[in-house]
Amino acid sequence: MSENQIPALLSTFSPFDDLNEQYRQRIAEHAEVVTRDKGKIIFQRGKEASYRYYLLEGSVDLVDSSFRPTTIAANSEPARLTLDDSSPTRVSAVANTASRLLKVDAEFLDVALAWSQSSGGVELPEQFPSANDDAELGEVNLSQAHVEVDEGEGDWMSALLQSPLFYKVSPAHLQSLFARFQRVPVKQGELIIKEGEAGDYFYVIGHGSARVTNLTGKLDVQLQQGQFFGEEALVGDAPRNASITMLSDGYLMRLEKADFKSLLQEPVQKFIQFEELQGLAPASYQLLDVRLPLEFRHQHVPGSRNINLPALRDKLKELDTGVRYVITDDAGRRSQVAAYLLCQQGFDAVILQAADQHYETN
Repeated sequence: MSENQIPALLSTFSPFDDLNEQYRQRIAEHAEVVTRDKGKIIFQRGKEASYRYYLLEGSVDLVDSSFRPTTIAANSEPARLTLDDSSPTRVSAVANTASRLLKVDAEFLDVALAWSQSSGGVELPEQFPSANDDAELGEVNLSQAHVEVDEGEGDWMSALLQSPLFYKVSPAHLQSLFARFQRVPVKQGELIIKEGEAGDYFYVIGHGSARVTNLTGKLDVQLQQGQFFGEEALVGDAPRNASITMLSDGYLMRLEKADFKSLLQEPVQKFIQFEELQGLAPASYQLLDVRLPLEFRHQHVPGSRNINLPALRDKLKELDTGVRYVITDDAGRRSQVAAYLLCQQGFDAVILQAADQHYETN
């Protein structure tokens, strides 16, 4: 089936029939048609739901905790809704006949619906990242949000909304976040950030362009309108790792460190206890230790994978988007930066607290 047909299929189900075509097109990028033979399990009760399923053809038995089945047939009124809208799922779904289903990414769907219903007048981003897009991250955290946009007062905001990081922030938080930004006029040649200094602001280029360099001479990147910088020093309370100089007149939108932490970093940075981790299926998560190899070899949490923070940026394309990344907190601020970088690129990342209490020593 052509991908062009998926928006039309979506429109036959609720809540997609209440969305405009632009939203359906975006959601279609995160959906696919799948088939299941008779007797095959579609999803199991009590599991975290990464997808929502909509029945196109055939019939499905929904089996509850008492093993009582309820049969749902395609084109019936109950079939206009997702087979289960909860996570963990309340029922198991088993194909009663050979069936075709529409499989939609649950997290993206939730984001799209939240924005369509409570965007507060914020315009829909020109293009949400596709589920198949490769995330790219340079040495200064160039994310999927870094795109060129037309000149205009609202373009810097639309560019930010395209970043996977901002999917994790509620619309209410985003409205507060945008309200805290300050507009700052800048001139060509003006030094905005100096390498080695303490971080004080998070910046977005509202209009103009800038150059990113560092003392080693290995970094020379141009940033355009809608791109952002300065977040890494704020997350890790670390010195600036590069200098930013304006290449043209223009203006920046800046956010103070305290507002950045409370409105952007804290809402997306989540923690997990070791006891909670033990309750998860081992295949559902990957332990990451972002310290240097020598530190890791000395002692580490059993089962953890060592990717030091500098190397993490280069390995993002190799990481599996289908698992949760649990970063051990033994790297201190480096762990916070790693979790932020992963969330920025659309990964599910949390920080494991008190990791050193569960060390394996070599």
